[in-house]
Amino acid sequence: MNKTLIALLITQLLTLPFLSSMAMASDDNHEESHGDSHEQGHKDEHTQKGPHGGFLLTNNTLNLELKLTQFAGNTELRIYGFNNNKAVDINQLDVTVNVQRLSEAPQLIRFKAENDYLVSTVSVNEPHSFKLDVMARYKGAEINYHYEQEEGRTTLSEKAVERAGIKTDIAKAGSVELTDTLFGVIAPTAQSTVEVMAPYTGLVNDIFVSIGQNVKKGEKLASITNRETLQNYTIKSPITGVITEQYLKRGELASSALMQIVNLETVWVELSAFPDNIEKLAIGQSATVYDLHHHLNAQGEVFYIAPMMSGGHIARARIELKNPDGHWRPGMHVNSDISTVKVDAAVRVKAIAIQEFNGKPSVFIKSGNVFEVRPVKLGAKNSEWVEVLEGLSPNSEYVTENSYVIKADILKSGASHSH
Repeated sequence: MNKTLIALLITQLLTLPFLSSMAMASDDNHEESHGDSHEQGHKDEHTQKGPHGGFLLTNNTLNLELKLTQFAGNTELRIYGFNNNKAVDINQLDVTVNVQRLSEAPQLIRFKAENDYLVSTVSVNEPHSFKLDVMARYKGAEINYHYEQEEGRTTLSEKAVERAGIKTDIAKAGSVELTDTLFGVIAPTAQSTVEVMAPYTGLVNDIFVSIGQNVKKGEKLASITNRETLQNYTIKSPITGVITEQYLKRGELASSALMQIVNLETVWVELSAFPDNIEKLAIGQSATVYDLHHHLNAQGEVFYIAPMMSGGHIARARIELKNPDGHWRPGMHVNSDISTVKVDAAVRVKAIAIQEFNGKPSVFIKSGNVFEVRPVKLGAKNSEWVEVLEGLSPNSEYVTENSYVIKADILKSGASHSH
């Protein structure tokens, strides 16, 4: 082998460590840059892992390993103790943990011994984003630890919040009405329809109104010549309403009804109720009636429920509506949401605030410019309000409008789900 080739090989061998160290430095810089740009993701103060895969809190006297574990549908916090890398007698270890979450009151968690670890007596709610103050007692010594981790969180400037059109509200107690939706048809009331009769048989001399015309009570409708006395008399409207039918013309003999007048200032909604609906209906229940195009809605009450079902296993129920502008026309098809149950919720949020995050219904809370996801357990709900059974404290500020922007920003940041 010539001298030139040998020299070249020596040069390559000498530069390999340098190139390797450069590559490692490049990787470190990349990780550091990634962490800076996505600080919304999971981060903790202690990166050491224990033998069970949990995070390790170290002290000269005692090391604690804290591990979040899914068990029987709950997330429990398990604590292992070590002294000089050896597991301690768990019955000699007493630990309490004070949990501080964003916009929530501190929570004190206690533990009980189980196998070779301590286990929390309550489930640890998601997200697992918190500050932990850990107080341990072991063989007469008291040791304090501190641990922090974040997940499902992002920070937006005030300008970004304004630009995205993000709106918030305060979660409070309130009622949530459960409704049944029934199909119905607008109809005139029984008392509002009048058949105008001629009191004496006679010839119709003149008719002063026509179909579709509005008339007032006492207004002249027709002139009749009594067949026996040959005297003329005038028929006047007994009610205020609209002419819906006209049965006779000029020159015809009036011996029965002349016309029909209907007052539509009040109308009925004739509802079709099936057996499962009937079980929930009751006189006096409030109802919201709306046309099929949602142009208008009106409030009313159920005042009648038929005592018998029809041949089609349908029972009739009725709602009375005020109709001053004539929008609700007889024959119009409508839907009606009947309030069947009213739930008093300790915490309720607007329905538009609910988002799905990691496969779970969630809301996003706000504290200053920080936003964080809160998986929630939901109860009663309607189109406007949703009851929150678990996961959100009263008086929390939560996002109502454009919460998808927060969701997208958290997902973009690669926020981890830490156990």
